[in-house]
Amino acid sequence: MTADTRARILEAALDTFCEKGYDACVDDIARRAGVVKQTLYHHYGSKESLFREALTGLVHVLLVDLGARSGSLREDLLRFAESFQGQAMSEQGLALHRMLVAESPRFPELARAVYETWQLAGTELARLLREAMARGELREDDPEFAADMLISLLTGTQRDLRLLGMPVECAQRSGRTVRIIDCFLQAYAPAGARKS
Repeated sequence: MTADTRARILEAALDTFCEKGYDACVDDIARRAGVVKQTLYHHYGSKESLFREALTGLVHVLLVDLGARSGSLREDLLRFAESFQGQAMSEQGLALHRMLVAESPRFPELARAVYETWQLAGTELARLLREAMARGELREDDPEFAADMLISLLTGTQRDLRLLGMPVECAQRSGRTVRIIDCFLQAYAPAGARKS
């Protein structure tokens, strides 16, 4: 199978699964990809294998890159926050969340694997925070807990509202993202640097 055909199949599978969940029809996926159903089964073996690969691929697309640093912790955290919110609150990010919640009883090991892959964003964030703590820019604490707390603040009720189909003002436009980062930095400020 050519790389182009493979990409078309995975894109069609992801779009179809996002719309209909695991109950999506393989015929619909094949039609969308412009291939015959036998091609899907020949290369993926089963609908379950295709589902797994499509979801795992989506998680890797949604991961936030923290590689480039600006030299300013606040700017790096803002860049992370905006990128993370953009991915988590995107249509694909929300569809992934819905699918994991709906299909985790049927595919607990897949849900766990996808969740662990998604947690790579938290691992990268924790590394950035650990380095900032070592430089004295943040007070010493558990960087994994701090990363988890920040990610929770960045999704929180905003994602719940989006999942329920309620209107949500863009976090960046409303200044919410900046306020979250500033509150986080205040909470983790070194003892002598905290504002009273």
